[in-house]
Amino acid sequence: MLGEIRGEVRFKEPLSFHTSLRIGGPADIFIVPQDVEDIRLALSFAEREQLSLDVIGGGNNLLVSDRGVRGVVLKLEGCLGRAEFNGEEAVAGAGVGLSALIREAAALNLGGIECLVGIPSTIGGALAMNAGTSDGWIGDFVSAVYFLHPDGTLGEFKPGNGAFGYRAFAAPGGAVQPWIQR
Repeated sequence: MLGEIRGEVRFKEPLSFHTSLRIGGPADIFIVPQDVEDIRLALSFAEREQLSLDVIGGGNNLLVSDRGVRGVVLKLEGCLGRAEFNGEEAVAGAGVGLSALIREAAALNLGGIECLVGIPSTIGGALAMNAGTSDGWIGDFVSAVYFLHPDGTLGEFKPGNGAFGYRAFAAPGGAVQPWIQR
């Protein structure tokens, strides 16, 4: 099954290569998916082999033990590292850097999210912890979150009151990782 993944599959990959603090031991299996189908294959493999699956983005604020991580680590970049603008709305993959999204919006004369400038995060990480400042939180700007269920099917979540709190996002039940924010 791992042989079907078109992206990168590495064994005993030092996570110190993938954290901003340059610390962390090896991941048993490290996958950088090329597309959503690769993510589905990784989810299926981890479930079939009863391995834990951890998702990382840019590695900011990520502390990893020198012993590393047992199981599968999925790094969201590449296929989930792009943003698309439709008028005043952005559809951004979880691997998009928050600062890159803000810069791209500014280049299109779109404002509103500049209160998030300086937060070192990808969209997925910012969403998972409702990153923000005293001037605003990412949850203030989210109208929908698309995610993969553990079985690989696509889900949509439209957050309402209470979905976002202080440093928290109440992800839909069964969601592996929010992967596109709009």
